[in-house]
Amino acid sequence: MVALLVLVVTSAGVVAGPAAGVSVVGSASVADSSATNAITAQPSESAGPADRRELSGSFSRPTYTAIAGDPVDIRYTASNSNGSAYLLIGGNRLTDTGNPVGYTDVVKLGGDFDGTINTRLLGTDQGTAASCRETDCDLEFVNENGKEVADSLSELSGATGAGGLARPLVPQRYRLAITNGTFVVEGPGVVTPVGAAASSDLLLTKPTFHDKIEVFTTADPEDLEGGGGGESLSALEQNGIERTAVTKGDRVVLGFEATGIWGAMSHFATEQNEGPLQAGQAVNHSVLTKFLRTEDGVSLEVRQTNPRMNEPRSELDLADADPEDVTLLLADAEELETGDSTPGRFYLVVDTSDDGPFTEDPEPGDEFAVEFAVEGAEGYRYAFDDDSGEPPAPFKQRLPAPEQFPYWETSDGTVSAEASFSVQERYFKYDHVTDDGELLVEDSGGAVTGTTTILPPVEMSATFVDDKRDEPFRSESQVELSEGNFSISADLGGADPGTRLNYELYDGTTLRDSRTVIVVDDTDDPDRLAIDSVPQNATVAEGGNLSALGIDVRNAGGLEGEGTLALDVADGNLTTARELTLSSNESRTVSFPSATVRLDPGEYPFTATLDGDQRNGTLVVAEDPARTTIGDDDGGADTNDSENSSSSGDDDENSTAIDTNSTGTDTESTDTGGNTSDPTGDSGGQDGEDEPTTFLPFGIGTRETLIGTALVGAVHLLGHWV
Repeated sequence: MVALLVLVVTSAGVVAGPAAGVSVVGSASVADSSATNAITAQPSESAGPADRRELSGSFSRPTYTAIAGDPVDIRYTASNSNGSAYLLIGGNRLTDTGNPVGYTDVVKLGGDFDGTINTRLLGTDQGTAASCRETDCDLEFVNENGKEVADSLSELSGATGAGGLARPLVPQRYRLAITNGTFVVEGPGVVTPVGAAASSDLLLTKPTFHDKIEVFTTADPEDLEGGGGGESLSALEQNGIERTAVTKGDRVVLGFEATGIWGAMSHFATEQNEGPLQAGQAVNHSVLTKFLRTEDGVSLEVRQTNPRMNEPRSELDLADADPEDVTLLLADAEELETGDSTPGRFYLVVDTSDDGPFTEDPEPGDEFAVEFAVEGAEGYRYAFDDDSGEPPAPFKQRLPAPEQFPYWETSDGTVSAEASFSVQERYFKYDHVTDDGELLVEDSGGAVTGTTTILPPVEMSATFVDDKRDEPFRSESQVELSEGNFSISADLGGADPGTRLNYELYDGTTLRDSRTVIVVDDTDDPDRLAIDSVPQNATVAEGGNLSALGIDVRNAGGLEGEGTLALDVADGNLTTARELTLSSNESRTVSFPSATVRLDPGEYPFTATLDGDQRNGTLVVAEDPARTTIGDDDGGADTNDSENSSSSGDDDENSTAIDTNSTGTDTESTDTGGNTSDPTGDSGGQDGEDEPTTFLPFGIGTRETLIGTALVGAVHLLGHWV
């Protein structure tokens, strides 16, 4: 009885806490210099045989933070000189709620365990590597009275009800402890180590989802730098272009970002000998196919949105896709927070060639929608199908139930990310061509430029040939491709504007295009007309035309061009214009013979304008030597004698005057006083004295009659007035 009493007391001391019979010492040396929570378990003098083990160990962190559903790496050291060391995961009671988190697993340290815990599998029948469910372990479980209730994990579940989980490991805090394999079962789901060499916590957070899909296009990964199927994401990005139009035959790259999916992805990768998954890794796309088919609540669709009438819709079929047509690449997260070494993004590199991964071959003009979704129905939570208390299957949901992401809460609904892309033809589009499709290249530093849907690192070249020279000319240039643009340096051998050469474009040795190249002065204005020269001083005759004003013009572009040559003299006092058409390289002197000069003699500035080209000069208007100006003065030194003689008009006018005067004389022959004129020409006296007079019957004096007759006879000769 005494011995039994001692045993009970000893057992009670062990159950009282994990530190019973354990002394705390300094941190042990580990790979991480920040190691904490390291303790060494030493047996006390009264410890029983099960506790006489020298156990030591440490964790690199006091708390490991990870995302529920993703793997997490636990770095630790552990040793037990008298047996194996074990890692207890979970099985603790939370202090804030008083509810147990639930026992999950016990892992045998060393050997197959590399420190990675897959939280998507934890507590299921797939478990963790080196789980004591699958590995021979020396375990002992006792109740609070010290009585052994189980010696293995398989017995623990039926004996205490602490074995299974109702659903995948929820976001919560879980215990980590390095133990010697002896535990006290304090209640359903609560398992406490009798002795712990080191303790830490595993804090799981809720998964997150990035609602944007990255889309870019790239060439065949086999052609990229390094080759090997494009296993380098950086090579794809470096040689690709961020656009949603993918060239037929090229690859469209779709990038997705999410957490909480990587534990399941790693599981399927391990099954196919592709795991463990790491950022920067390329794996077979069948890993993603198996994940999407098995994990409830995660979906990915790529489908055509514009099928033609009576034609089937084209969709991405990963299940039947050839690995050469689809590549799966993993990368670190950019927008979301993940674990230290867990990927956060995956990329699908999809070929758009015929007989590829689509149910119908993509054709130029086809448009596709991409949707990546994590599904949830409000009011529901994911639950394992097996509720027998045994570890459940990790990917078998209890039915009936809607599609549900395992880590969504009852308040979470479906979230999705959407994007689109289209398929386009492979083409070169040149920047400078004629209406007939002939290429225009500048004579100085010329280059053929344009846009293209062809992406690097395709090697293309172009040749320029002129067989009309005395010695045939030929040059070859490489095609430079960059971000949807191309440029070809054109060695034209010093050709002048207007010269025509043959142009050929090659993809390797395959001829892709053949055209005529026309050398021009300016590709933006290939038919430009220009003024070569104008006379500084052009002399024209007053009243003449402008045929003497010759302006030299030429075709400066290289193509036949039309323009208007305009002339402005003296600020608009004289304006005229001529419409011109000049063939390639043609020069001509143009004048204005139809324009009449109506300017006084002198010098006038003029301006000639043609297609924006402007020149200035001076127009000299000279007097016409064949013209004399006749003045209208009555006399002067410059007047001829003939001009001073009386004209017939003057005679007529004088005769009229005389005739008028004679009439006036007749009128004045008798005044009102009855006095008569003096016949001798003297005026009658003023005193009224009578003078002798000869009277005629007409009342006219003899003197007046004779004088009048003489004057009339002088101006009327031979019946004509002189």
